[in-house]
Amino acid sequence: MANYAYRDKERKHIILASEALKEDRHKSFYCPNPLCNSKLFICAVDGSRKAHFRATKSAYKHIANCPYANSSVVFADNKFNQSDFSFENAMQDLLVANNSNFSNRDSKISSYGKHDNHTLSTLKQIYSMCKQFPPNYSYGNEKIGRMILDDRTAYWYPKGVFGFKIIESCVKGRFYDNDKNKIYLVAPIANPNYHFILSIPDINLYNKIRNMVFENKDKFIIVAGDWKPSNLGYGYFETKIYSDRQISILN
Repeated sequence: MANYAYRDKERKHIILASEALKEDRHKSFYCPNPLCNSKLFICAVDGSRKAHFRATKSAYKHIANCPYANSSVVFADNKFNQSDFSFENAMQDLLVANNSNFSNRDSKISSYGKHDNHTLSTLKQIYSMCKQFPPNYSYGNEKIGRMILDDRTAYWYPKGVFGFKIIESCVKGRFYDNDKNKIYLVAPIANPNYHFILSIPDINLYNKIRNMVFENKDKFIIVAGDWKPSNLGYGYFETKIYSDRQISILN
C-alpha cells in the first residue's frame, strides 16, 4: 500500500492518492520504490477506507521484499498530530536505554482509559510515515529525505550519512563481531555503498539484536541512529545502540 505513486516510469511526476480519486480508477501508476516495476491502482474510492494505491493485478505485482507490498508501511496519518512532531526529539527519545525514562511528548490517557499517542514516537511509526510520503514532502519540521536513507533518498547523501537518521539497510556477508559487540549493515539496498556499524555496549542487548538480525538476514533492517564517521574510513558510519527500540525488522 502507498499514499503516493508516480505517473511515469521515470518517476518524475508524483501523484497523491487523494489526487488520483479524480482519475479513472482503471488507470495504472508506478510504485514509489525505484527498483519495483509493479503497477498500482487507486483503491477505496467508495469512501469505505482512505484512498491508497495497491498492486491489485496479478500480472503487475511488487518485487520480492518491496516495502510497499508490506503492511508494515501502512500509515494512518489521521491518528497523529503532524504539527507536534519533531524528528530530532523523537530520535533523542529512541536513543536512550530500555530502562530509562524517555519522554513521550504528546501522549495522554483518554476518558475511556485507553492510552492514545498523538505524536509519532516509535521507530515503526516514523519509518512508516517516511515511506508513505515523497522525499521532498515535509512532515513536522523536517523533509522526509532528511529523515531516512533508502533507495528513494540515496541521492540526498552524496557525502555520507551524519547525525540523526533512520536507515533502511540489509546484511551483506559476515555481519557481527563478538569481540567488539558490533553489528555491520549496508545501505541503501539497491546500491549499498555505505557501511553502518552498530556499536552495542550492553552484552545482553548485543546478543539479542545479533540473534534478531541473524534470524532475519534476508529482510530489511531498519535502524535509528546518531551517525558519526567511523575510523574504518570513507563510507563507514557508526552509531551507539542503547535500546532495541532503535531496531526494527521489515517482515
